[in-house]
Amino acid sequence: MAKPCLLYAASPLHDKALLERLRSAITPVAERHAGARDLGVASSPGEAAERLQGCGPAVIVFSTGGTEHIVLQAAAAATGPLLLVAHPYANSLPALLEAYPLLRRLGAAAAYVEELSPEVVERGLAPGLRGLLAASRLRGARLGIIGEPSPWLVYSRVEPAELRERLGVSLVEVPMEALEEEYRRAQAPEQLLEKLVSGAAGVERPREELEKALRLYAAMKRIVERERLDAVTIECFEVIPRLDTTACLALSLLNSEGVVAGCEGDVPAALTMMLASWAAGRPAFMANLARLYSDGVLLAHCTAPLSEGRYRLLSHYETGKGVGVSLEYPRGSQATIARLSPGLDSLRLGIGEVVESGLLSPLHCRTQVRLKTSWDPYMLLEKSTGNHYVLVLGNHVQELKTAAQMLGIEPEILS
Repeated sequence: MAKPCLLYAASPLHDKALLERLRSAITPVAERHAGARDLGVASSPGEAAERLQGCGPAVIVFSTGGTEHIVLQAAAAATGPLLLVAHPYANSLPALLEAYPLLRRLGAAAAYVEELSPEVVERGLAPGLRGLLAASRLRGARLGIIGEPSPWLVYSRVEPAELRERLGVSLVEVPMEALEEEYRRAQAPEQLLEKLVSGAAGVERPREELEKALRLYAAMKRIVERERLDAVTIECFEVIPRLDTTACLALSLLNSEGVVAGCEGDVPAALTMMLASWAAGRPAFMANLARLYSDGVLLAHCTAPLSEGRYRLLSHYETGKGVGVSLEYPRGSQATIARLSPGLDSLRLGIGEVVESGLLSPLHCRTQVRLKTSWDPYMLLEKSTGNHYVLVLGNHVQELKTAAQMLGIEPEILS
């Protein structure tokens, strides 16, 4: 993924002392969070376009007023998502407000820095920079689907051509037979098996079941490497009769290692996981919306990433086979939930607090997370966009909102 370019657009009448102050405040934050390359100051449309020629993602600072036409020309030269930055001085904000309605059409989102002190710049810019990286990484990504979408996903489906056209993501179709072939050759990583067992709060599966689940992990990892995949989703219930194991542990491990991996062949959910994981910088959890409360929701699945909490290794919920993961997310933690619509036109986002987690009930999948919310949970029923939601620890609404805007997706914030 190309590193973002950073350009300061300024009127020819600019104050050199202000520009130096801007660059000393903004450039270090952009370098630290996004590896951005500072291309300096441009004071004319032609100079701005020349500096950004060939750049992919870009950060453009409205350094002064009178720069609307300069930024428009610069934005047209870049080929990736854009983060526009304004500050309180020298008519920077008025210039951004005038140009922003046009720049949105070019894949732009905006960030505002309230002051130029280090902590305020960090707070104002960091979420936008992380969103920029996530959006840029999604465009051009390769998402593998092993098998097909599960037959019960009657709504959560995306046509490969639409996915490529709308988001620039290539859907790489891998037949289930290819997985079977890799599985026959795979060996369970012995050191990993011992590490999993010693690190678990409880293991309620025999060693041979752990070995089969880890062979599937090794097979999936080989496919990810061979096909150069950025993420993968799998028709996991089809794996069970073919290989007599489940994909739950494999998906948990892949996500813990930074390889986004979803289940049931749910492409919209996998895309949501990609954005959430890359924007947050930590693994995401794809889950059923299993229960509504008056003040929150229950999310449940058997695939939570082991790296996110205390875990037990149990069986898969529906079949009692293979290895399912029961993980306890830390109580009191903030968590972001997200769901990308199958039409790829809206991204629903909300914040909750983890009030309970682990194996709370025998009537749901093995990892269960109860979130307390400040928004009406019944809205998820009344305005359903499908089942699977994605959870990632921390408040990452601003990062995901920014990424969505850059991708031409309407963010829908639950409040």
